[in-house]
Amino acid sequence: MKSYWLPILLITLLLMTACNSQADETPTPIPATHTPLPAPSATPAPSGETVRGQATIDSIQVEMLESFPIQVNVIARGELPDSCTQIDEIVQQRNDTTFRIIITTIRPGDAVCTADVVPFSETIPLDVEGLDAGTYDVNAGDPSGTFTLAADNRIEEVVPEPEPSVTPEPPAADSNSAAISGLVWHDLCAVTGGEGEAEATPSPGCVVLENGGVQANGLLEEGEPGLANVIVSLGEGACPSTGFAEATTNADGEYTFTDLPAGEYCVSVDVTNVENTAVLDPGSFTNPETGVTAVTLSDGQTTSDINFGWDYEFLPVPEVDAATCTNNFEFVEDLSIDDDTIMAPGTEFVKEWRLRNIGTCPWTTDYTFVTVDEAPLPFGGDTEVPLESVVAPGQTMDIAATLIAPTTPGTYRSNWQLADANGERFGVGGFIEDAVYVRIVVDENADVTPEPNTAVIGGVVWADYCAIQNDGSPSVGCLETAEGSGVYIANGTYNFYESPIPELLVTLSDGACPEEGVITPSSILSTTTTDVDGLYRFTGLDNGTYCISIDAFDDTNINSLIPGDWTYPYRGVGRLGVILQAGEERLDVDFGWDYQFD
Repeated sequence: MKSYWLPILLITLLLMTACNSQADETPTPIPATHTPLPAPSATPAPSGETVRGQATIDSIQVEMLESFPIQVNVIARGELPDSCTQIDEIVQQRNDTTFRIIITTIRPGDAVCTADVVPFSETIPLDVEGLDAGTYDVNAGDPSGTFTLAADNRIEEVVPEPEPSVTPEPPAADSNSAAISGLVWHDLCAVTGGEGEAEATPSPGCVVLENGGVQANGLLEEGEPGLANVIVSLGEGACPSTGFAEATTNADGEYTFTDLPAGEYCVSVDVTNVENTAVLDPGSFTNPETGVTAVTLSDGQTTSDINFGWDYEFLPVPEVDAATCTNNFEFVEDLSIDDDTIMAPGTEFVKEWRLRNIGTCPWTTDYTFVTVDEAPLPFGGDTEVPLESVVAPGQTMDIAATLIAPTTPGTYRSNWQLADANGERFGVGGFIEDAVYVRIVVDENADVTPEPNTAVIGGVVWADYCAIQNDGSPSVGCLETAEGSGVYIANGTYNFYESPIPELLVTLSDGACPEEGVITPSSILSTTTTDVDGLYRFTGLDNGTYCISIDAFDDTNINSLIPGDWTYPYRGVGRLGVILQAGEERLDVDFGWDYQFD
């Protein structure tokens, strides 16, 4: 949490800084059970902001038109709650043989509306061209319907008969002469800053995300190097599949599979493979985001552009002039110990913050996180914490301090800033007067020691939806990877219309999450599976550091998740470290998954 303890002259500036920083904070997912929308009212909404919701569909009617390819319309009927609410977007999503219809609404928050319901009827064309013969379900909440395609719903391309020719036909292609090749490359993204710049500047190869983070753009551009010694797997049949062949990239990042018969193949790079982990982790794929690509070959066909782009999690450290670059950081979120937590006198605890480097100077391991209170210090324990790794501009850092509560009852606060390699301190937003802090209440009647093994870690795993509609526009919940790119991913926020994912294997392991991403079997303490609401729990825990992880390629999870990628808590990363206090309940360790369908 930020503190503003400036003289009156600086308070206004700091409040403006705080307001701007709030817009960049990573969205916190909505819990699995959401609060219903307010009932219609004839008075303005108190916030004055736009109110978004989801229309209630009372009935649907499925119509098949007499044409070929067959056209299918869904007529959805329902009621809007008042005269001001309007239909915003109509979203349709298909998963295998099931279509899902969602109608979102929008309403001016400060409008005065009558409470009379307004009926609506919407005709929604389903995207059915190219579907195989079979029966399909249409789900719009409680109302549902079906339709059946008696034949494949596609027009077969008619290949004209070749004209007679006196030229002898070339010999038929060898049925085992097809090939697949490509490149595994480092998708570069650097954050740089010129002399005197107040803000870090991402390079042209970067994409700035909605939450303020930076990632590579997924495009193979001039100067981006190949990655050697990466094992590429080839599977026969539909994805996911492996085991047909393996190839290792050369010094230029190139690989090749030759002498292949015609057919369907799956090309993939498994980042959990120990040899690949040594080359790739930590990081994530940018193109394709799943690290999996389907390829269909005809006799003798050569496909040479099956490429894989990898963005390393730790951004390249820019070369800057230490004399002119700027030191600055912003508070992102508290990771442990809420403000005004009640503690017994003398309690030892660990407070953890998440900060982001928004200056132009990289933070080296010569930087420290320091307390800035005057003697006598309000707390015992740490007074400075060295940084364990380099933090580049634009990158976030989790930092923790071990503190001891005072022995006298009262309310206490400890303030912290960063100091550079020369010991020069800097605060939130670059202001020397601003700091992050922890505030506790010491109560002699509080339990001195929480009951052992009563702490809990839990959360929800949900499907983070992003769909491209019939007109080519993205649905709500989408985030464009780069302005004007037309490439969209889910936004990492748990919205009310998104679904939980059941029956996923979740692993609890001892200690911090490993940087290389591989959970060693000896560190695993327990596993569990998500229930029908996507919820999981690990109970009976003591205080300590834990790692919660979900391996998308585990045999239990692969069919439920792949193809796709994580959007929350971090893009491409299905693990999160938790520092747990005795008796603490951390029920917000959530995971969002973005399915990728062709």
